[in-house]
Amino acid sequence: MFDVLIVGAGMVGASLACALGDKNCAANRNLKVGIIEGNPSFLRGEFTADGRASAIAYGSSQIWQHIGVWGGMQRRGVTPMHMIQVSEGDLPYQVQLRREDMGREALGYIVENSVTLASLWEFVGECRNLELICPARLLEIEHVCDRNIMRVKISSEIGDQYLETKLLVGADGGRSQVRQMANIDISERLYEQTCIVTTIQSEHSHQNFAYERFQASGPFAILPLGSDQACIVWTATKEETPKLLELDDATFLQELTTRFGVPLMAQLGKINVISRQRANYVPRWLHSNTYIQPRIVLIGDAAHTTHPIAGQGMNLGIRDVNVLANVLKSAHQNNEDLGAIAVLNRYQSRRKWDNLGVIWLTDFSNRLFSNHNWLFKGLRRLGLLILKISLFKRILMYFMMGLHQSPSSSEN
Repeated sequence: MFDVLIVGAGMVGASLACALGDKNCAANRNLKVGIIEGNPSFLRGEFTADGRASAIAYGSSQIWQHIGVWGGMQRRGVTPMHMIQVSEGDLPYQVQLRREDMGREALGYIVENSVTLASLWEFVGECRNLELICPARLLEIEHVCDRNIMRVKISSEIGDQYLETKLLVGADGGRSQVRQMANIDISERLYEQTCIVTTIQSEHSHQNFAYERFQASGPFAILPLGSDQACIVWTATKEETPKLLELDDATFLQELTTRFGVPLMAQLGKINVISRQRANYVPRWLHSNTYIQPRIVLIGDAAHTTHPIAGQGMNLGIRDVNVLANVLKSAHQNNEDLGAIAVLNRYQSRRKWDNLGVIWLTDFSNRLFSNHNWLFKGLRRLGLLILKISLFKRILMYFMMGLHQSPSSSEN
């Protein structure tokens, strides 16, 4: 019997497991947590280096620091962002968000997904109260009401088996099986865009500056990695995408440098694409009508996804982890039923509106900046001018850095 059974050990699911682990928290020692993961490569310590990276807000890094996993990520390599420049193409309408504006050592960090996963899985292996079930596949879930448990059927290397838990956590991504098996309805909308992800190396240092350049097809983000590399997230239209993916390397690089613009190319000098492949995905809006049912809770992409503009998706998931872990640890210490709706409501009430607010804001921003209409052009240029005012800029930075959801703010 598990107290908590987590389905999905990607970045969000593994973060929750670490937060409930006993390595740095003796109070978690008698909290029995299981983690179901289907990818056998993770078990072998093989985390795909496909060039994909996540923008981690300063507040999210503090949550990981609080859990105890941030040191492992720093050891493997994270890149602080000292400045983010937001602009509309090559026009002189731009805003610079600097770390000095908020008195922090960084606005946030760019962390390769492989670095995040390796650090989290290392930590999981060092917690005695965590049991990793990998590779395994979820087959069925059943709420056994008379026993106040959730029974889960899985398929693993030893065959089909049943597990029992007080609480089942769906951390299995945007196509969550847990959510589907629980018949939880969602609102969903695919964007008519594709995000192409690649990594480049430049002749000159990026100086830890990140760039978000809004163009007609969508945002074009340049995220610093190391001292002279950058992760590119190029949002292309549905029509552009097949052509861009089929280009040979030399022509793709030529198109890429055009998107950078002349001023930025002058700063970076000659660039080369160093990714072995051009990863790509279609962004979508997704929000679950509820995050909870008796004995079930959803976190991360299983509960919500958003457009990658402003890089908030992973940060929402980390904030989910922060709140849910604190709710569960407090309930466990008070001998409450972890799967009871009264307990799970504490999580949902704290997270639902923050998530929805970011989803709506990113959706509006993408529509505003990916538009040729003269009215929208005027509005976005006015918006960039308003953000030059210190007060408005600091308010935006406070929320985008996740400072309203620091570890201490969610303690019970």
